[in-house]
Amino acid sequence: MIVKLLEKLINKKFYENKEDIVNKCNVFFAMNVISEEEYSSLILQIEEVYFVAPVEEPIIDEEVTE
Repeated sequence: MIVKLLEKLINKKFYENKEDIVNKCNVFFAMNVISEEEYSSLILQIEEVYFVAPVEEPIIDEEVTE
């Protein structure tokens, strides 16, 4: 039951950042509310949903004048 709720929260990006939902899952796992398999599945889902592609900064060629 709790796993389904967590999955819904993850998919809707209920939390603004990834760390908040990971901490929530960590607590449920530490308290033996969810199994290791459920925890792993949730963490993978979090990584997919909250993935932020790194921003590449443009390379600017600067002429050095002396």
